[in-house]
Amino acid sequence: MTNIYDAIKEKENQIAIFQAQISGLNAEIEALRVAARILEGGTVSESGRPVAVQSNANGGAEKKRVWP
Repeated sequence: MTNIYDAIKEKENQIAIFQAQISGLNAEIEALRVAARILEGGTVSESGRPVAVQSNANGGAEKKRVWP
């Protein structure tokens, strides 16, 4: 039988893990929103967003984001 305090601690640990995952997903969502604005030709704010796009040295289709 599980001690109630151990069960509570386990649930608190699970919540902390979920909160970390949510935080990471929120960061990914924001990056995708910025990418969508860039692809649509919209403006991007000055809060840590890409400032330029560099073409690949091979002249290929790959591009590299330059972050401030």
